[in-house]
Amino acid sequence: MPTNSTVFLVFTGVLAFAVLLQTLIVLAALVAAKAAQRKTMEQLEKMHEEFRPVLHAATDLLELLDDMAPRIRAITVNVHTASERLRDQVDRIDSVVGDVTGKTRHQVSRIDSMVTDTLNAVAHGTRVVQENVMAPLRQFGGWMATVRSAMDLLRGGGERRSTGYRGDYRSRRSSASDEDFI
Repeated sequence: MPTNSTVFLVFTGVLAFAVLLQTLIVLAALVAAKAAQRKTMEQLEKMHEEFRPVLHAATDLLELLDDMAPRIRAITVNVHTASERLRDQVDRIDSVVGDVTGKTRHQVSRIDSMVTDTLNAVAHGTRVVQENVMAPLRQFGGWMATVRSAMDLLRGGGERRSTGYRGDYRSRRSSASDEDFI
């Protein structure tokens, strides 16, 4: 059987070997990490160089926006004020147009009733003239034709005149009678 000192020796050797192995693994990890760090730093430098113009442009753009911010605010306020004024004007125009439309409708109604009343008065006047003036004129014309016929009988013994006056009168009278009949 192994003695204590042999076990201790073997145990110490295994332990020393494990520590040595662990140290080598840590050193290898350290070397790999250093290589990875170097590659990452190289890539970062490369990206930094590539993005430098973009960063400068973004910085310039931010400075420009900072300079323009008060102007943009002023423009926004002006546009807001103008839109409120425009809305007020549109409301006023709408009310004026509504008033004008109402007044126009009222005036059109009045004009329509005036024209209707005028046309009715003209029609009534025409009827009155036809009944009160034209009828007596026709009667007077009839009496004049009777007197003329009587004079013709007394003068010429009943001969008819060759002027054709009576035929014209009778044709006018018959057409007038036809109108009265209808």
